[in-house]
Amino acid sequence: MRILLIDDHAILRAGLSHILHDEFPDAEIGEACDTGEALKQLNAAPWDLLLLDISLPGRSGLDLLPEIRSKWPASKVIVLSSFGDQQFAVRALREGASAFLTKEKAARELLDAIATVNLGRRFITSDLAEQLASLTSSERPRTPHELLSKREFEVFLLISSARTPTEIATQLNISPKTVSTYRTRILEKMNMTTNAEVMQYAIRHDLVR
Repeated sequence: MRILLIDDHAILRAGLSHILHDEFPDAEIGEACDTGEALKQLNAAPWDLLLLDISLPGRSGLDLLPEIRSKWPASKVIVLSSFGDQQFAVRALREGASAFLTKEKAARELLDAIATVNLGRRFITSDLAEQLASLTSSERPRTPHELLSKREFEVFLLISSARTPTEIATQLNISPKTVSTYRTRILEKMNMTTNAEVMQYAIRHDLVR
């Protein structure tokens, strides 16, 4: 089995690599620190399983996921995130992820997810299953951040993390003017007027840490 770890934190990649080598001693483990390196490795050779972080420099994991599923449909994808909000999980699963796990979950759960995904099934934790079940209720109103497009949501998260327009533009590979346009749309859709309101909202809804 060939497993590619896509995460910008070297310490986390090292920890995951150690866990995977212990469980799958014959597996080949590759690493990529950003989307550019990930695409380079995907183009070079096939990978059976990808562990994909949502927050990556340049393009986010959510942005990269549809391309992976389109170009390399045989590669299973487990999305890892520092954020536990159901919105991330829903978006990841809709884009074709086989599993969604928060990074704080125990190693045993990751290994269970890998075993399930390798059987061709999706792995959904009990906590996530409860959250997803709540989404099926027709009485449940959509929260303001659920009105945002995928790219608007990415900009929203970066604003919530106190990133400057220049920093956001650099990370998403767009112009500062485009960042300003997204910010305007976000404020309009969420009925807000300042970045401080965006940050307070994100904290209240456990969207940033």
